[in-house]
Amino acid sequence: MVTYGIIIPIMPSIIKEMNGDSTMTGVLVAVYAAGIMSASPLFGTLSDKMASRRLPMIIGLSGMLIATIIFMLARTYWLLIIARFCQGVSGGAVWTLGLALMTDSFPANQMGVQMGKSLIGHTMGLLGGPPIGGVLHDAFGAKAPFYFCIAFAALDIFCLSILIEMRADEVLLIRQFEPELRERAIARGEEIEEPKQTSIWRLIITPRLLAAVCVTTLEAFDLASLEPTLPYYLNARFGMTEGQIGLVFIAFTMPTIVSPLAGWISDRYGARYLCAGAVACCASFMLILSIESKPLWGIILNLICIGLSTSSFIAPVLGEISAVVRRTGDKNAYARAFAIFNIAFSFGMLIGPILAGFVYQKHGFKWNCIVIACVLYFFVPMLLLWMGDRKAKMEDVALYEREEQERKRQLHEIEIIKAERKAAEELNQKTLV
Repeated sequence: MVTYGIIIPIMPSIIKEMNGDSTMTGVLVAVYAAGIMSASPLFGTLSDKMASRRLPMIIGLSGMLIATIIFMLARTYWLLIIARFCQGVSGGAVWTLGLALMTDSFPANQMGVQMGKSLIGHTMGLLGGPPIGGVLHDAFGAKAPFYFCIAFAALDIFCLSILIEMRADEVLLIRQFEPELRERAIARGEEIEEPKQTSIWRLIITPRLLAAVCVTTLEAFDLASLEPTLPYYLNARFGMTEGQIGLVFIAFTMPTIVSPLAGWISDRYGARYLCAGAVACCASFMLILSIESKPLWGIILNLICIGLSTSSFIAPVLGEISAVVRRTGDKNAYARAFAIFNIAFSFGMLIGPILAGFVYQKHGFKWNCIVIACVLYFFVPMLLLWMGDRKAKMEDVALYEREEQERKRQLHEIEIIKAERKAAEELNQKTLV
C-alpha cells in the first residue's frame, strides 16, 4: 500500500502542472481502487486452484514495480490513469493472496491478532506513505518517492522468492492422495463427505460476511475520503508544504499499534460490539473534525482518534471472513473470500475520493467530514445485528480444531500409504531377483 499512499501529498503538485483540480486528484485515487476490484477475483480464483500463494504474489509485485516506473515517467494525465490502474491490479493480487497466506499459516483463535499485525504494515503503507512521499519530495526531488517504491517492491519480490509455503505443499499432497484416502475410508465403513464448493455470490449473501464487507468498505471510505481533500485543506488554511502535509498524516499511522490488541479482543469476545462501537466512535470524531475553528494541534489530535477507531474496527475482519468460509465446508475458497474483502475495500476507495472531491469543491471540508460521519453512523445497526459475537467465535475455533485434526489424520495416513508402497516395491524387487 505504500505505492498508493506515497503520492498523496505530491499529487496536487503533479495535477497542478497539468492544470487540473481536486476532482482529477480524486479520480487518480479512485482508479487505483478500480484496478484492485478488477484483479482480486481473478487472482483469488487462480490461487485457490493452484494451492500456492507465492507465484501469483511475485507476478503481482513485478507488475507493481513496472507500473510505478511508468507513473514516474508519465507526462500526460491519461498515462497517469493507466499506470495507477495497473498499480491497483498488482495491489489487488498481493493483498488478496497475502491474507489467504495468513489464513493458511495461523489458527482460528489467532486471526484477529495476526490481522492486527498485518494492518500495521498495511496502514503504514497506506497512511505512512504520504509523510514518506512528502519528505522525500522536499528533500531529494520529485522522483525520489518513486525510487523508494521501486526499491521496496524489489525487496518484496526477493523475500517472496525465498518464502517456504508449508501448507501449500500439504494441500497438494492431500489432493494427490485423495483417491487412496477415500478408498481406505470406505473400506473402514466411514461416511464419505463429498468435497463442497461455494461461489463468490453465496459468500457475499451470507449476513455475517456482508457485515464484514461493510466494515471493510467503511474503513476504506473513511480514509480515502480524507486523503484527497485534507492536503488541500491544510494547504489552504495553514499554507503547509507537501512535506509538512505528509507529517500530519503520521497522526493517522500512529494508532495502528493498537490493531493487534483489537484483534486479541475480537479473538476472545467476538467482533460484534468492538466493531460497532469503534465505527460509532470514528463517526463522532469525524463530526468533531468538521468544526472549522480548531487549531492545527486539534486537527492532529482528531486524526489520531480517527486512526485509533479505524484500526480497532478493521482488525476483526480477517477472522470473520475466515469463519464464514470455514462454515461453508469449502476448503479451497479462502482466496476468493479475501478477493471479496479487496473488492469491498476498493469500493470504499472508489466512492470515497470521488464523493469527497465533489463535496469539498461545492461545500468545503466541513461538510465533507459531516457526510463521512453520517455514512458511518448509518451502518452501526447492521454490525450489531450480523457480526459474530463471543458464542460464534467459540464455535469458529471448535470447527477449526476439528479441521486441523482431520488434516493431521490425512497426512499421517498418507505417510502410511507411502510406507506401504515402498514396502511393496521392495518386495517386488526381491521377487524379481
